[in-house]
Amino acid sequence: MLQGEVNVTFGWIWILVGLVVGMILGLKAEGEHWLGGYSSLTRRYLRLGHIAFIALAIINILYGKELVSASLSDTSKNLGSFLMIFGAAGVPIACLTAAFWRKAKYLLPLSATSLLIGVFIIVVGLVKP
Repeated sequence: MLQGEVNVTFGWIWILVGLVVGMILGLKAEGEHWLGGYSSLTRRYLRLGHIAFIALAIINILYGKELVSASLSDTSKNLGSFLMIFGAAGVPIACLTAAFWRKAKYLLPLSATSLLIGVFIIVVGLVKP
C-alpha cells in the first residue's frame, strides 16, 4: 500500500465498526434508566467510545489523503501513520472498556498522546516549505 492508503482503509473499516457499535447501543438503549441513566458514567463512556470510532476514523481518512503531499521523510510518514491508527483504535476501545472496568480510562492518555504526536507530524510536513 502507498503511504496514507493504510490510514484511509483503516478509517473506512473503523467507520463501519463504529456504525455497528452505534446500532447495538441504539437497540439496547431502552428507557431512561438503561445502564444507570443518560448521565451515568457507564453510558457516557459508551457514547464517547461510539463517537470516537467515527470521528477518529474520519481524521485518519483525511490524514491519509494529506500524507502523500506532506514534506516528510518516509520514516516520519510511517511513524505518523502508525500513531494515528494506534490512537484511533485505542481511544474507542479504552472508552468501551472503561464503561465497565474504570481502570481502563488510564489507557486514554496513551492513545490521545499518539494522536497528538501524529497530528503534530503532519502539521510540520504541511507547513514545511
